[in-house]
Amino acid sequence: MTLDDVTKQLGSDVLFELDSFTLGDAQRSQLQTTAQFLRQRASVRIQVEGHADERGTNEYNLALGNRRAKAVMDYLTSLGIAADRVSTVSKGEEQPVCTEHNEGCWSKNRRGHMIATAK
Repeated sequence: MTLDDVTKQLGSDVLFELDSFTLGDAQRSQLQTTAQFLRQRASVRIQVEGHADERGTNEYNLALGNRRAKAVMDYLTSLGIAADRVSTVSKGEEQPVCTEHNEGCWSKNRRGHMIATAK
């Protein structure tokens, strides 16, 4: 199994509302599934990338991306995943998954993206 295979099993991106880093019920449920996967594979380490849409200044979006990544990490650790298995990085608005300039697209870019860094 490759790191890409493990990354795919971590689940889809955790999506956030505009100007928010709060996890709703759907996001917490999604991360509970991710935590269960990580508990079953104790050697897997992940990095959570925090992303923002293109609106706002670069500084604001980097800070918001950091808070989003940390929110995901904090929830995973509250579910029993050791903090040394999860790292965070903010990508701000620099790596959008969608480049159209509308709400449908922006909502896809407001996310926490998990990548396996060790299997």
